[in-house]
Amino acid sequence: MSDSEGIAIVETVRTSSKNAKVILNPMKVKFPVGSVTAILGPSGSGKTTLLEFVTGNMPTGVTARGEVNIDGPLALVPQDDVLHGFYTCQTYLEHYTRLSGQKVNAHSLANIDNLLSSLGLTESKDVRVGDIFLKGLSGGQKRRLSVALEANSNPRNFVLDEPTSGLDSESAYQLIKFLKEYAQGGDGRRVILTIHQPSSFLWEMIDNVVLLSKGKLIYQGPRSEIESFFAFAGYPTPENYNPADHYVTAANDSFQTDKVKKTVDEWAGDFVQWAEGDLESSRKTKVPAGNSQPSPVLRRRSSLIRSATSREGGVVTAIELTRRYFFNLWFNPGMLAVRVFMYSVLALMLGALFWDLGSKRTYGSVQSRIALLFYVVAFFVFMSVAVLPFTVSEKSIVDKEVRNGYYHPAVYQLAQAVSTIPGVAILSGLGTAIILLMTGMNSPWWYFLNLFLALFCAEALAQLVSHVVPHFIIGMAGIAGLYGMFMLLQGFMLIPSEFPGWLKWAHYIAFHTYSWRTFMYKEFGGDDLKFDSVQFPNGTAVLEAYEIEKVNPTNDMIVLFVYGNVLHLISFIVLHVKFVLYKKRNVA
Repeated sequence: MSDSEGIAIVETVRTSSKNAKVILNPMKVKFPVGSVTAILGPSGSGKTTLLEFVTGNMPTGVTARGEVNIDGPLALVPQDDVLHGFYTCQTYLEHYTRLSGQKVNAHSLANIDNLLSSLGLTESKDVRVGDIFLKGLSGGQKRRLSVALEANSNPRNFVLDEPTSGLDSESAYQLIKFLKEYAQGGDGRRVILTIHQPSSFLWEMIDNVVLLSKGKLIYQGPRSEIESFFAFAGYPTPENYNPADHYVTAANDSFQTDKVKKTVDEWAGDFVQWAEGDLESSRKTKVPAGNSQPSPVLRRRSSLIRSATSREGGVVTAIELTRRYFFNLWFNPGMLAVRVFMYSVLALMLGALFWDLGSKRTYGSVQSRIALLFYVVAFFVFMSVAVLPFTVSEKSIVDKEVRNGYYHPAVYQLAQAVSTIPGVAILSGLGTAIILLMTGMNSPWWYFLNLFLALFCAEALAQLVSHVVPHFIIGMAGIAGLYGMFMLLQGFMLIPSEFPGWLKWAHYIAFHTYSWRTFMYKEFGGDDLKFDSVQFPNGTAVLEAYEIEKVNPTNDMIVLFVYGNVLHLISFIVLHVKFVLYKKRNVA
């Protein structure tokens, strides 16, 4: 192992705005293997930012320059627990076993049992995680499950943001004990975590300390030597006082007291002097200088380096994600049941309102058929916005899994595209069966295929929008506006020849166009369909009035199929570009 392995060099981390604000100042930090390194500091000191720098997860709007040399797979447990509510602890760990490319066998099940036992979850192994509709695990149990899920694939570098947040003292102690044993339980392992103010019991289990304040390095090195530094600076820990509380309080110059009057700059300068004196005296543990310039050896690379994990999968992972989607449907039937109910009720209302419409031959019945078909295309497709809350709510979970290297985001999109097909078929089948049986209208198989492909396009559009909006409400508003435009363009309110010359092309960009005119063609096509109307003596006259008498339904169905798949392709491209930009954003 090289001397530079396990070292992060921050040149600068700042906001990307015009008036850039420095978040982290230059520093060099070491994360020894076989150790638990705790990043401490007052609120706003840069703890999470340093963690994001180390893991290569800098947020948008932040520019980072520096170098990270940490070998091996890395797993990050975020501060907020992002979990599906329908899994139990046991089944969730089995899912992550498969997701990380392993098989669920006797060995992996034994490992799962050991994780559950070590993290105090054995008695809750068959309890669902829970959500707003279902009571399940407590907040502390969810926190420990989040740790277990990432520990399950044995990452060499285990990074956790505030893992003890929300835990009682005993649970926090057992968790840190587990992490310490984890760090020492395999070659080349390290644990890096942020923690606000550890108790004296937790403090004794920490091996290495990084203390920050206002984005500057106050101390970094072995926990056993931090007292030496504070004594050097003139502020030793008072008797019968929690050392961690003292160090964090002393480094916080926002609330200076009579006992501590040093500024952050003075603390940072003291550490440089102490570290340089420490090196000169050839102490047993050589602590790198904190705010000094990086050494020439470590500056041989100028980009953030993050080793690729071995978790990334393709088809197998897509199958597992598809399986997860159907588990979600099974345990949360409301996801599909609400939509089935909505479509069924509306179909029944249409059937009752237009009862036996197919047998009527009046001028009014012609208008009723046209209106009914427009409503089916317009509103049945519009109701696909109901899927957005579910797709957007998955983003935080997917972001975490992508960040931790389980799969490329496009693999998730592939799984979603495949998973939605059965639901679309169910909704299309129900709508077709109810409406056509009650109204007696024509061409049931074409009706089903047409509605299926229209909803296929609608689902694809909803998924695409979910990838580019931060909240489902924004997405629903955007899709509603888009569908409102498509309704205007599809040829019902204005026939194609009456479109302004510069806007004629717009008629063809709405997938509603191809669906509606095929519905019309299959309902009114042929001279055999007669009506008691001077204006519309037969079905062909209706089609001519709307300028769709020469429509080829087969071609339109092909267009809908291609349209939906192009939307999925754009989703793939969007996700890939976002993934590439995400990686570039973390390499300066």
